[in-house]
Amino acid sequence: MQKSTASKLRSLTEWLDARISGAAPGDHLPTVREMMRRFSTAQRTVERALQPYLAEGRIRARPGAGIVVCDPYEQDEQEAWEGDLLVLYRVSDSRIARNVLQEVEQRLKQRGISVLQIGYSTEEQALSVLGKIGKFKTCLLQLHFEVLSIEFLAALRKHVKSIVIDGVSATGIDADAVGTNWREALSVAFGVLRDKGHERIAFLTSAHKARQIAMARREYLLLSKSLPSSRPEWLIEIDKLPGGYSVADIQEALARQQKPDGSLPFTALIVWGVTEGFMLERAIHELGPAVHENLSVVMLGSTDFASEHLNRFDVVGNSNAEKFALFETLLADRVAFRDREPETHYLEISYKPHGSIIKLD
Repeated sequence: MQKSTASKLRSLTEWLDARISGAAPGDHLPTVREMMRRFSTAQRTVERALQPYLAEGRIRARPGAGIVVCDPYEQDEQEAWEGDLLVLYRVSDSRIARNVLQEVEQRLKQRGISVLQIGYSTEEQALSVLGKIGKFKTCLLQLHFEVLSIEFLAALRKHVKSIVIDGVSATGIDADAVGTNWREALSVAFGVLRDKGHERIAFLTSAHKARQIAMARREYLLLSKSLPSSRPEWLIEIDKLPGGYSVADIQEALARQQKPDGSLPFTALIVWGVTEGFMLERAIHELGPAVHENLSVVMLGSTDFASEHLNRFDVVGNSNAEKFALFETLLADRVAFRDREPETHYLEISYKPHGSIIKLD
């Protein structure tokens, strides 16, 4: 009878326990592929069996060096950690997200902190990678609005002493988080437009179900109730994550709102999720003069990232400079094991005008 995966995992674990216990520090274990053949099992089963020994520091796995048995009495701190900072990021189209990782890595390396960046497309892929690495002092985790499962978080905690999350989509857990309250940003943008006389305001955003995005959509619908002539269809949704919109996505979404004369039924538009200002500018221009000469626009985003708003569109959001400085301080503290309770850090919201709002009488 063919053995089940659970049975193979037990057999492999028993074999590993005996093999590691009887080995001397520095001895090499068979490769993952060799263990797959020996136990007629999949790579994931072998990685799952190895994971507890990696987390406990009994073995170390490094590319090119194989799986090595560690000295349980080794007191050298450098040997206890594979590195200082592990950066795990979900691959996305967002230039802003990439910019955060590049800037943080550069700043921390200047402080002498080692950094390893690993991108992943699915949690399963990330778990597979985690099974091949040792322990890090802290981890910067960039989810880009995707769900963080309990299984993934538990596996990650075995490899890092602390976790810092880029974004506040996952809160209330034993981890630091740095991000923006986009509901607050939307409310500020809405207020700016009302102060300029606008009573017909639309909101273009992502249709994704992530909590931050869903709450912003809900906030818009609540704010719209104060308008004399709001319409639910003025909540314009694009079925992509923020940072993933194309010019065509934006243009088509707005074109569906145009009246027969080419104009739009609303006078102002709040936009969230466009990270390249030229894309928004081009999409609006392609809709014709009835739109680009009369539509007031406010973007939600980074106030000091010029390529996002082109110094042309008014913008409400956070400062990248503040975000980078906070990440640098927070991660350096975590690498140094400074005693501080994990907390959620909300970045300050500000409004930067660039002349894209027409004042109505």
